[in-house]
Amino acid sequence: MSIQSIEKRKTPIFHYGITIFLAAVLFVSVFSPDSKIPLDRLRRDWLGAKGPDTTTEEMEKLCTKNLVPPQGPQPQESHDDNFATMIRKAATDDKRVILTEVNEAFAAPNSMLDLFLESFHNGEDNITHLLDHLIIVAMDQKAFEKCKSVHHYCYLHEDLGSDLSSENLFMSKPYIDLVWTKVTLWQLILEQGYSFLFTDVDVMWFRDPFRHISVYADLTIATDRFFVNPEDHGNNPNTGMVYAKPTKKNIEVLKYWLEARQRFPTTNEQTVYDQIKYELASKFDLKVQYVSTEYWGNFCQLHKDFTKLSTFHPCCLIGLKMKIAQIKNMTEEWKMYKQSINLKS
Repeated sequence: MSIQSIEKRKTPIFHYGITIFLAAVLFVSVFSPDSKIPLDRLRRDWLGAKGPDTTTEEMEKLCTKNLVPPQGPQPQESHDDNFATMIRKAATDDKRVILTEVNEAFAAPNSMLDLFLESFHNGEDNITHLLDHLIIVAMDQKAFEKCKSVHHYCYLHEDLGSDLSSENLFMSKPYIDLVWTKVTLWQLILEQGYSFLFTDVDVMWFRDPFRHISVYADLTIATDRFFVNPEDHGNNPNTGMVYAKPTKKNIEVLKYWLEARQRFPTTNEQTVYDQIKYELASKFDLKVQYVSTEYWGNFCQLHKDFTKLSTFHPCCLIGLKMKIAQIKNMTEEWKMYKQSINLKS
């Protein structure tokens, strides 16, 4: 046999060896306990959780373990304003509700509530149907009356300790009382066996934000500033947009979060979450997805790529008038973007 023929036989064996070696290295790096690329992360990225829709029947089946079963009507429920009854009426077929809060100042004519509802009608992909699953929680009687005149699922939050009807200064006691009420409501929704997507009423909706929610995360939270990795607790959270599944773990997480207010009595729920997020991750093995500001946008880390934005939150602006003015500007830019797309098509 010639030397040339021997070399020809050696070459493919060498190539096979290299291929097997590289495959083994990849397997160890992915599946080892110390891997920096967890399997859940690979699955999520493969299924497109960073941008495209992820809510498919196949994916939901993978993440229905440990869910709290939906609760049926209770004997004490006697009127339509009961919050549990409203949750069941507003929920989607897959047991999800959208929730926001509003007070008199934010419900006044041409204020945030009007702009918020209008954004659904200006949005893409016919997102107006999402309003059928929106519950608006009113913090005072006037906000409740305004809500009932423009929407069908309105709930008056009673037994509030502070006057929450006016525009409250950032970090004032009424402001802190107002923002903490939402965590209590989140817990009630989860205990009823339903998922929720909470949105501040000053968040404008351009597209369906559910497309950016990973079914593998326990919580999905917006960010003031996003730093590349959606699982990194180093991201700056913003609780103006929060999604949670109805698991026993999440219920315990919210209880722990509420109890942590006693340690930080003069601050809001977002700052407290930022203080305890590593505790939550360690104590409950909590998996959190932080959404990029490219998709859930804001003024803290401004992106104006309308091909990507699903929502926009005027955080990092102070004062109701300033927020309304900037939201109106952003809305006009969005409308011009839609017109330009229509002209091209």
